[in-house]
Amino acid sequence: MGQKRDTFGAVESRSWDFRRGIIGIRHMVQLGIDHGIPERRLLASTGLLLPDLEADDLEVEGVQELSVARNLVETLGDRPGLGTEVAMRFSLANFGLLGFAMLSSPTAGEALQVALRTLRIGNRFIDITVNFTQTTGRITFEHRNLPADVRAFLLERDIAIIFGVIVLRCLSPQLVDRLGDTRLELALPDERAARVIDGMTRMLADLAHDPMRRFRIVADRPTTALTFPLDLLAEPMSMPDPATAALCEQHCLDLLQNRLERGQLAARTRAILLQQIHTAPTASEIAARLNMDRRTLHRRLAEEGTNFRILQEETRCALAIDMLDVLDLTVKETAARLGYASAAAFSRSFTRWTGSPPSAYRPRPQPARREAGRAETSMPAS
Repeated sequence: MGQKRDTFGAVESRSWDFRRGIIGIRHMVQLGIDHGIPERRLLASTGLLLPDLEADDLEVEGVQELSVARNLVETLGDRPGLGTEVAMRFSLANFGLLGFAMLSSPTAGEALQVALRTLRIGNRFIDITVNFTQTTGRITFEHRNLPADVRAFLLERDIAIIFGVIVLRCLSPQLVDRLGDTRLELALPDERAARVIDGMTRMLADLAHDPMRRFRIVADRPTTALTFPLDLLAEPMSMPDPATAALCEQHCLDLLQNRLERGQLAARTRAILLQQIHTAPTASEIAARLNMDRRTLHRRLAEEGTNFRILQEETRCALAIDMLDVLDLTVKETAARLGYASAAAFSRSFTRWTGSPPSAYRPRPQPARREAGRAETSMPAS
């Protein structure tokens, strides 16, 4: 969709939008340069130059990302661990809004639905499907349509990103304790699988609950798939890792700050609003957090050319637009994550902010890349 301007003058940002593939290309090129490969060799047949990779808003095609992957593999060799080396250069900051939406989901099922919907849009090379029985769920990562010369590299890279950067980092300690009930099968030979597991272990080393130790992982399988008990979807997404939550919040705050530059107190107020988006803190509560009284908060915000209500609505409006348009959340899902009691109440506020209903910001359905590539993200009712 094109850029849209809301009533506060904020233009949508896509700097984090990994659908464009620019982040994936950037990390592969930097790895190659670190290994001594000339940039011209890495970018051959892409039509890109190294300065192009600094442009976060650059649209790139899947064939360009594939060319970089081929150039890297052809030069360094299709060795185990190369894809994981690329994955380890990613961080949750590359997917900040996705992490924020997952952490703000009431249950693991709703968090999974957000992740799968977004990954279906953002992942160019691996098709994701979901199936359910009465007692289990199974997520399959299909790789057979990948070109043979980079198949193992891309599968290794993307599995490490999906699990090591996104999914496992967003789980609460309570959910991590249930990982022993799950089974991860990898369509990689033993040596490559061992490199992926070692890489994810290092990527998650800062988490006290050590999720990799709890997984049952089996290598050399015909497909890559995660099988889990269905009741896991009803588990609450409460008490996420504080560092992960802070990282996601900071990334969303950076997006807001890039759109809505104001003074220091406005930025601090917006940060607290973002941290407590579900509870809709009052001006008095935020003033207390900032060690001042309510009147002082209002006076100092006025000196910066704003007020508490404007900051509250700017924060909600900017997040809502990205959740609807980028993450493709429904109006009901977006309302819940922003602390509204009902979708109707959110819709009224959103229309007042932007002059259009939330439905106007929902993406138009796009044709599937191929039928097998559609991820069925409808979760069973809890």
